[in-house]
Amino acid sequence: AYLKLLELQDAQKKANEMLKRATGSILSEIEDLINGKMKKFNDFLFKEKRMAPYLKFNEYNSYHFETPHDTGTGTNYKGLILYDLAMLELTNLPAIAHDSSLLKNVGDSSVDGIIKIYSNYKKQIFIAFDKHLSYTDDVAKIIEENTVLTLYANGGELYGYSWNKEQKLDDENEL
Repeated sequence: AYLKLLELQDAQKKANEMLKRATGSILSEIEDLINGKMKKFNDFLFKEKRMAPYLKFNEYNSYHFETPHDTGTGTNYKGLILYDLAMLELTNLPAIAHDSSLLKNVGDSSVDGIIKIYSNYKKQIFIAFDKHLSYTDDVAKIIEENTVLTLYANGGELYGYSWNKEQKLDDENEL
């Protein structure tokens, strides 16, 4: 029984080592695909070469994501957007959504490029976007041609009124 136990422990150790190597190889392949797409998108955004965001898996349950030598807020948001675009392209994910708070923190020239990338996708991308006329004419045109819903204050809210305004109730029992 003792010899059988040693044999099984050795087999388990070898199986764990094989699993670790296979997992590392698969994660490395995934890293390469994602990082390649993010670099492609990043290169599209800038005339001169800039560091692209990159993803590094430490283990199957741990990762590191950054843009080397730039930890600024705008760069971090740009990295997140480029990651989402890479995931949209590399997976069966049918759509992504980006709120205006992401895009507001990214530099104007990068936003111009991101909007152009968005416009070339066959899959759906939903964005909340403010002040489209503050950007280039190309971006304003792309936004205007693809706008499905426009919201604005004083009656142009999603349900016709602002949710954060106090309403005077006709009946004290109504909410």
